[in-house]
Amino acid sequence: MCTLDFYEGQARLDGAFCSYTEADKQEYLIKAKEAGVCNIEMESSVFAAMCKLSGLRAAVVCVTLLDRLKGDQLSSSHEVLHSYQLRPQILVGSYIKKQLNAKAEHI
Repeated sequence: MCTLDFYEGQARLDGAFCSYTEADKQEYLIKAKEAGVCNIEMESSVFAAMCKLSGLRAAVVCVTLLDRLKGDQLSSSHEVLHSYQLRPQILVGSYIKKQLNAKAEHI
């Protein structure tokens, strides 16, 4: 799910401004989860719009770093976070290779 900012739009309690309670946050996140949301971020809608306007084919691949129902702060080690960072690169790289191989077979 894409939101308009990192704090309020994602129901975070650790920003400079917060107009809701922990109970409000939990209710919001539970409803989002029930609707099928498993990741919240804020860049994809702008990225998709710019690619569309530019005529570029693109995709958004997200990594979920923590369970927001359990907290807002990362507790994973540097090594674990690094491995998470590599996953979308490996996934997208594999997809691109597959697409290039499929095109090469049709030439």
